[in-house]
Amino acid sequence: MNYKKQRNKLLQDRSGCIRAGMSGWHGGVRRWTQTLKEDGGMTWVSRGSLRCTLLHLPVHDHSVTKEAVSFALRTLYRPTESPEQWGDAVLSAAVLLGLPDLYQRCLDGMMTTITSDTVCDFHQASCKHKQIGLQAACEHWLELFLVTDLSSHIGLRDLPFELLLRTLRCSRVFAVREYDLLQTVLYWIYLQFNTSKQTLPSYSTVISFFCGITGAFLEQPVGYKYVPLFEALHLHGITERHHVEEMEKMNVFPHSWLLHTFSSHYCSIHSGGDMNVTNFSKHSVRFGMIVGGELQEYTQAVGLYGFYFLLKTSRVGDADEFGFSLERLRHWDPALTESCRTTQPFSMRAERCVCYQIRVQSCGGGEWMEKSSGVISQVFGLSKRCSRSKVFAAGGLSLPLYVTFALAFPTP
Repeated sequence: MNYKKQRNKLLQDRSGCIRAGMSGWHGGVRRWTQTLKEDGGMTWVSRGSLRCTLLHLPVHDHSVTKEAVSFALRTLYRPTESPEQWGDAVLSAAVLLGLPDLYQRCLDGMMTTITSDTVCDFHQASCKHKQIGLQAACEHWLELFLVTDLSSHIGLRDLPFELLLRTLRCSRVFAVREYDLLQTVLYWIYLQFNTSKQTLPSYSTVISFFCGITGAFLEQPVGYKYVPLFEALHLHGITERHHVEEMEKMNVFPHSWLLHTFSSHYCSIHSGGDMNVTNFSKHSVRFGMIVGGELQEYTQAVGLYGFYFLLKTSRVGDADEFGFSLERLRHWDPALTESCRTTQPFSMRAERCVCYQIRVQSCGGGEWMEKSSGVISQVFGLSKRCSRSKVFAAGGLSLPLYVTFALAFPTP
């Protein structure tokens, strides 16, 4: 009988001690903190023969959450467990607890889950932890998807000014046309002034916002700091009539900017396409093409200063090898749209010296790939023999491909 009483008493003591420890973790925060302070960060709760140790963990990094610490501790017993989302909270928790394996797993997970929702946070985390690889991956992602993905996502608002400027200045940034980059910048500025917006507005709403400003936006005190963003754009490459009319209407650019841009258009058209090309990367006009799916050939007709070209991407033999080329078109070519044939200027110049570069980018399995033809100079005529470029072949690429054809017409 005495033995049973002793055993029951021992079980009660153990249960009481466990409840005391749990209440200190879940609910008794004030009493627990006070005890920790009095005992230098550690306290022992003793009942019967069982002693519970409570440790105080100072956390000065605001990105560390209770959930991240809980997950990090669980990985000590279940190393293959994964969180709902890899990110700075888990990365910082791994640093705090000294878990190098978890830290590396988190970095690897972040590298393969860069999206519109995560790219800004991941880039910030890469700078904080000095992870050059993750930083480069985020910047590569922006070069490809700033226009095609992030520009239609509310997360565009969180993109830092310096990172946006660096992306716009990068020669690898992808856009189907130069106007798309201008549109992205306008959306970003609109979101900086309308921080309460939870969804992207229509583009007409953005234009109306700038039209409501008295005077040109870039000449106002609030607009001065955004001037470098517009200086990074290739405004001379925006030549379609309705885009030019929008630039004039939106009340963003000073009159001197518009005069310089439109005068440059006029002079190039009336001088047979000649452009002032001193820096190919800055002065060329870029046209983008996205290649995906199972088609054997992709084509796109483009025009610049009265000259028209057919941009072409074709599969060559193996499934992962492609050929890229451009061909000069006559003004009656069926590849051109009816509106282009009837409303756009055409140069009757028989030969046109063209500097061009073909750049192909893709991402497969977290690996960024890039192929470039380099800058090539060629005289394009109207006869079939001299109207086509050489084929630039590239293999080992993963679909989709992001192809940029950059063109410039140097002055003889």
